[in-house]
Amino acid sequence: MSENIVSATRISKIVGVSEEEIINKSLISFIEREIRLTEADIADIRERYNVITKEALYEAIKTKKVVSHPAWEDYIVWKNKERYIEDLKAQAKVTE
Repeated sequence: MSENIVSATRISKIVGVSEEEIINKSLISFIEREIRLTEADIADIRERYNVITKEALYEAIKTKKVVSHPAWEDYIVWKNKERYIEDLKAQAKVTE
């Protein structure tokens, strides 16, 4: 069973790079992927409501240009996803 588990030690020996560098590059790659996926989620919300910013979505909800439900939930999701991206970017700077 342990043969099927990816090992930083084994990869390190194969590519001739330290385990620390393998792990660091893997984390950066994971963070970049998470950011791309999260940005795609935000793009879906932008497209759904035909807005550029979360503030524009907020205004559209306030002025009743869009139905408030589920727009409020999408607005909250958008805010949370932006925070998630900020947190990921901060961690990416730490791992570099």
